[in-house]
Amino acid sequence: MQLQLQKCTKLKYSAMKPKAYNAPGRKKPFGVKWLDENNKRKFKFFTTERERDDYLNDFGKQVQREGTSILKINAAEASIMAEAIEITGSATNVLLAAREWRERRTVKEIDVKDAITEYQRVKEMLGRDENYQRAKRKHFERIAAFMPDSFVDWDDDLAQQFAAKISMEFSPVTVKNHMSTAIGFCRWCVKRGYLLEVPFKNVELPHVIREEVEFLTVPDMQLFIDTALEHYPEAVPYTALNAFGGIRSSMCARLELVNIHFKQRGILIPAAQAKNKQRAYIDGFPDNLWAWLEWAVNHEQAREGFALSKRMWDKRREQIQEKAGIKLPHNAFRHSFASYHVAMNGDAGKTATLLSHRGNVSILYDHYKGAATKADGEAYFRINPR
Repeated sequence: MQLQLQKCTKLKYSAMKPKAYNAPGRKKPFGVKWLDENNKRKFKFFTTERERDDYLNDFGKQVQREGTSILKINAAEASIMAEAIEITGSATNVLLAAREWRERRTVKEIDVKDAITEYQRVKEMLGRDENYQRAKRKHFERIAAFMPDSFVDWDDDLAQQFAAKISMEFSPVTVKNHMSTAIGFCRWCVKRGYLLEVPFKNVELPHVIREEVEFLTVPDMQLFIDTALEHYPEAVPYTALNAFGGIRSSMCARLELVNIHFKQRGILIPAAQAKNKQRAYIDGFPDNLWAWLEWAVNHEQAREGFALSKRMWDKRREQIQEKAGIKLPHNAFRHSFASYHVAMNGDAGKTATLLSHRGNVSILYDHYKGAATKADGEAYFRINPR
């Protein structure tokens, strides 16, 4: 019985076997014709003889492998298949592309917005501060608004289109920050099984032109802290840590008084509170930082400032600059510290250590060297309680 079925299949294939023929005058003159199972004639044409022969070879092998059911393809499907073969180069490539597509659909199904929420929750559990989370939320709002809701539809082309779109709206630095967010998120999604690869990794990023760092003049720094002393003494500890110690604003809000070692003149930054999650003990700060911190510890209202929340510190900073009539540049105190410290000491390595930027000495020089004079640096670090 099995032998009869094999003979029947061979007879059917023999009757329906595609044959080559030429059709001079056609745009695609190299043709193939065959009969389907309903005894209807089918045709397919190619630009070159080699394309036609490759098709005949692949077609014949597929019929022998899968039987005559492969010949049930209709005219519309044949047209689609022909275009796919023309695009990929061969029927085998079409099959490989189809299998790859199927594999892409085998990732865990989750809505993109739900994945973003899960990712942000993980980052929050890892101790990322509110400033970090706020910036990332903005990035994800734009990513989610542009990219498809299903990860299956994410690819390099869409990632590049997204980069091009935000490049028209934001500075190169902001574009790079968006891409960093997207790449970090996609890598996490790959580990979770939501994506097979990272589509944003091949995006061409804009060239960043570094602008001059803005910082406070010595008189403006003196005016700011004098205004704080008069109206908001509780803002003095964070002002001193930020402006005369170069401590990040977000870190100031997480530091406790017990972490400030007055006798050893050092500051302990526990791993749980550090940006890189690594414990650090920093010493070698300028003398005027300790003068201000010691003044604050012994001043009743100023001492309360060691427990000031980040939100309240931001509010006090805005109030002080308004009363003083000065405008603070972005990250004004930390940039001021770095600029004047490099100018006074001429040692970017020492400044980098205090800023917790060890290993980035060349970057520090690029940003801050020559921004201020040595005399200005010395004057800045002579600002002391009166």
